[in-house]
Amino acid sequence: MRGWQVYVGVMVLAAANLSLTTLAHGAAPVVNPPSSIVSVAPPPAAPDKVATLEARVAKLELLLQSQVLADMLVQLTKLQEETQRLNGVAELHAHEIDGINKRQRDAYLDIDRRLREVEKGLAAREASPRVDSDMEKGAVLSVPSGTPAVVASPPQASASAKGSAPAIKALDVPREQVMYQRALDALKAGRHDQAITDFQEFLVQYGKSDFASNAYYWLGEANYATRRYEAAATHFRKIIEAYPDSNKIADSRLKLGFTHYEMGEREQARKILNEVVSLYPNTRAAQLANERLQKIKSDSR
Repeated sequence: MRGWQVYVGVMVLAAANLSLTTLAHGAAPVVNPPSSIVSVAPPPAAPDKVATLEARVAKLELLLQSQVLADMLVQLTKLQEETQRLNGVAELHAHEIDGINKRQRDAYLDIDRRLREVEKGLAAREASPRVDSDMEKGAVLSVPSGTPAVVASPPQASASAKGSAPAIKALDVPREQVMYQRALDALKAGRHDQAITDFQEFLVQYGKSDFASNAYYWLGEANYATRRYEAAATHFRKIIEAYPDSNKIADSRLKLGFTHYEMGEREQARKILNEVVSLYPNTRAAQLANERLQKIKSDSR
């Protein structure tokens, strides 16, 4: 009996020992030993969300840039079309201004031609000697009876008796007109340099001629057309100062104002053009002066 109890005790101890061993080895994985931490492989990497977002933002930026470029291209095209339209309008206005200037010049030339014809007739009338019709026929003067009859001397003789000055004057008039007409024809034909030279020669030889004021005016016009504004202003001013009764006085003041405008002297131009409007109301010169004054006003805004 005693031996049986010993045998049972030994078996119990053996079973307990086996249980402890099994428990020690079996519970190790549950405790998550250090060996399992080292040997576990890392999980597969997840997609980089930041990189994905950056790529999407980059795509959106490209789309926005493309749209901006497209809008800029459309605007540039519109600007080019508008520029072309404005250039066309500017060319049209320039053509219209050239036409107005040409008509104005033709009108001036026509007036000058008519005045020259009148002046030519007056000069010829002054150059021809005035004689009575009876003397032209060589009539015998009535004298008392018994007195020798005296035949009137012919006009040529009386002219020669008074000297050669009238004959010289009669010869000078045609050459004076020829020189003036030659200069004016050069101006009409657009040969401005030739016209300037011809008018200067005319004024040197015939500075006291009845055509002198007109010659100064057309000399100023020729210089104005070739953008020699200083010389043009000098000639226009000469008419105002030396020929106050000239038929070109109003036009000379007007063109003097235009000349100062072209030289950039707007205040001086405004002053002279206002004088034209005040001194010559209801004239073509006053109308042109008002138009240029409006332009000066719009330029100063």
